[in-house]
Amino acid sequence: ETTPVEVGSAKLASEVADIRSQNAILVGGPCANTAAAEVMGTSPDNCAEDFTQGKALLKLFEHTNGNVALLVAGYDAIDTRRAARVLGNHEQYQESGDLQGTEVEVTGTSFTDISVMAPEVVVEEEEEVVEEVTEEAPSNDE
Repeated sequence: ETTPVEVGSAKLASEVADIRSQNAILVGGPCANTAAAEVMGTSPDNCAEDFTQGKALLKLFEHTNGNVALLVAGYDAIDTRRAARVLGNHEQYQESGDLQGTEVEVTGTSFTDISVMAPEVVVEEEEEVVEEVTEEAPSNDE
C-alpha cells in the first residue's frame, strides 16, 4: 500500500537558486538540465559522457544537508521518457525486485519493452608501464 505524497511544484532548472536546498526530482540529463549538471558535477564540455543511446538512469543523490535529488535522465528524450515511465509505474518494478539501491539503468526499444537493472560497472584497466632497461655495451677503448 502506498501513501500519496504532496507534490510541491514543478519548476524549470533556471527557477531554482539552490537545488540542494530542497528535495527534487530532476528530469533530463546534464546537457539539458543545469540542475542535473550541478548535482552530477558535470561540465558542459562533457555533459553526455555518462550516457549511451538506448539507456537511461534513475539515480538518487544524497546531499550533506539531508535533502535528496532523484535524477531521471537518458541519452535522449525517448530514453528519459522511458525512465520516467518506470518511475511513474514504480510499483510494477518494485514487485519484480528491479528497483533496488540508489541507481538503476533503464533500457528498451519502446515504451512496452523496458528493462530495469543495476547499472553496469565498467572497470578501466590500468596500462602496465614497462620500463626499458638498456645496458651499456663495454667500450673497446681499452
